[in-house]
Amino acid sequence: MKKIRSQVLLCAGGSCVSSGALSIRDAFREELSKNGLENEIEVISTGCMGMCEIGPIAVVYPEGVFYQKVKVTDVAEIVQEHLLKGRVVQRLFYKRPSTQEVIQTIGDIDFFKLQRKIALRNCGQIDPEQIREYIAMDGYSALGKVLTEMTPAQVIETIKASGLRGRGGAGFPTGVKWAAA
Repeated sequence: MKKIRSQVLLCAGGSCVSSGALSIRDAFREELSKNGLENEIEVISTGCMGMCEIGPIAVVYPEGVFYQKVKVTDVAEIVQEHLLKGRVVQRLFYKRPSTQEVIQTIGDIDFFKLQRKIALRNCGQIDPEQIREYIAMDGYSALGKVLTEMTPAQVIETIKASGLRGRGGAGFPTGVKWAAA
């Protein structure tokens, strides 16, 4: 059984993919295998993390170390220095544009820390092609509650109270539409 100690999350959004993210992912897997780390360190392709202009982006957890503009030629250094020796690769850190302050972790970058993601809260944190990862992050929990704990009338009242509206030109209230069905 694998005992994962670290995860390397690689942005696989369109911009990062066009900048070589899939080759970087493959290089990480190859380098980890060469060093006997394939059972300790997991490489995960995620949805778009944002900040496309500085991609490809890699984030190493559990620390949350954020690497920008990663190239295939950087992978061996990240594996050797960070993942094997515990020394981060500072030259790949993000720099705040206004001050050039070097920022090491994703949680300290203004672009991320000032966001409150709701619908896309898992984007950039899980592999969008692995439903188990979504479920592990409480994906479908609202559906589970609706199917097991609520009556149809309670669901309609919840939708009405939410103020959810259709996307048509009139923006008709969804709860009213459901009540009429």
